[in-house]
This record gives sequence, C-alpha cells and structure tokens, in this order.
Amino acid sequence: MHGQIYEHDIGHGLVFRLTPAASDEGGGWVIQILPNVEPADEIIEFAEIATPPYHAYNDRYLAAAFGYSAREAVQIVVRKFYFVRSVEDQQRAADVVNATMYPSTASEAEKVRAAQEAVSVNLGRGQLRIIHSKVTPGKAGVPDTIGYVKFEVVLDFSSGFTMRQVLASRPEPAPR
Repeated sequence: MHGQIYEHDIGHGLVFRLTPAASDEGGGWVIQILPNVEPADEIIEFAEIATPPYHAYNDRYLAAAFGYSAREAVQIVVRKFYFVRSVEDQQRAADVVNATMYPSTASEAEKVRAAQEAVSVNLGRGQLRIIHSKVTPGKAGVPDTIGYVKFEVVLDFSSGFTMRQVLASRPEPAPR
C-alpha cells in the first residue's frame, strides 16, 4: 500500500525491501536488498551500487521520480536489478564504481586495483514483475499517486554476473 514498507527475508543473510520513495512526485517504492543484520555505524544497501545507471532513473525505482509520473512508472512492468551479497562486496563495489565513474579522482594504482576488483565482485540478479497496480488520480494540482502494486520477484544468487559486466553494459534508463 502507498507509503508502506514491504520486507521479506530472502535467505543468504539478505532481506528484499520495497522502501517508500522519498520524492513528492507521486509516490511509489525503491527496490532494495539489505543485510538482515545491518552494521551499527551505517545503513548499507546492496542493489543501489550494482544497478546502473547511477544518479538517474533505473529499474530499482518503482516510483514517480526523476520526471516519471506514477502512470509511467507502473507501465514499466519488468524491473531488472543486480545486488552484491555482503557488506565487504558492497564496499569493494563502491570502490570500483568510484574509480570507473570518476577516473579523474583516482590514481593509476587505484584504477588498476578497481579493474581487478570489478572481476571479482560477484553479483546476484533480480527481476520484479508488476502483476497489477492501481494509480490514484490526483486532485487540485496534486500529482497522481501509486496506490498499490501486486508483484512477483525472482532472485538468482549465482547469476554469473560481476561488477565488470554490469559496468561495461551500462544499461540505459527504463524506456518511457
């Protein structure tokens, strides 16, 4: 339902979560994979670092965000996402992404190390498929909102994908 967290233990020490989107554009959720026991010092999320494009709308967003309306968001029926499987892999993946996406801030040694790490960070793969959804019409200038979604999720913990492959493919944002 609108504005509520959905959470499910998926084994392997991980939790699948739909977290309400923070934008005011019409609600929805963000797909997250989290450790079932989070480190005390910070919140760690495993799909964000492994699912490009970064800083833009991607398949993790089941939400009215980045200029997508609620109706446009639910029309993207299939969402494909990747995730690391441990806190250590999340930190290694972050190093790889930073050295790859922002090469001018990385030394040559960091770039070489990141390229080697990219091959060794194995990813899980997920797919969420919307089965049914309801968009509530907005009134008086308020945007439409996503009332609810019924969905199914399939997860593959041994997908054979690495950070190198995901970064090399740089998936485009979902079609509008």
